[in-house]
Amino acid sequence: MAAIKRTPEHMMLFRIDKRDFNVNDKILPQNAYQNELDDSRKKVEEVLEFNRPKHKPKRNEILMLFENFEDAKHFWTIQKNSKFYRGEISETEIFHIGDFNKIEELFKNISDTKIANKIAKEYWNSEMTENPKKEIFVNEVITDKVMSDSEIERKNAFAIRAGLGNPKIKIILNN
Repeated sequence: MAAIKRTPEHMMLFRIDKRDFNVNDKILPQNAYQNELDDSRKKVEEVLEFNRPKHKPKRNEILMLFENFEDAKHFWTIQKNSKFYRGEISETEIFHIGDFNKIEELFKNISDTKIANKIAKEYWNSEMTENPKKEIFVNEVITDKVMSDSEIERKNAFAIRAGLGNPKIKIILNN
């Protein structure tokens, strides 16, 4: 796999995962998430795989991390029974940077093969939308903070985001 070389600077990234980890644990890829997808989401993954350049890793064989806290938090709120982790990568090879917005756009256009293939190619070419939600592909990350492992906190964060919750309930902040 050809990798994008990064500078030796540390990058703080965020992982949403259903598995339990502690600080200093190594998170490795797990392809189980695709087993839980509905038929439409499976079709999205099939279109992405069909359009994947050979030098790029398969989405189910890498670890996807979010670059932005708010993007990760949003994704966490909609993933039942998920945990929210922060991790640090240093001098790690990044195999791909994709825009999660392209995945959502692909989902909305999955019934039109021509448009779906065009969007998938844009995703693999790292084309970004105006406000990208960057997902970073790596082999592993070491957790440095458990942002939340509480399902109650996740549900509260979702309710607040949806305008249904009590804003006095303390939820995780970007710190």
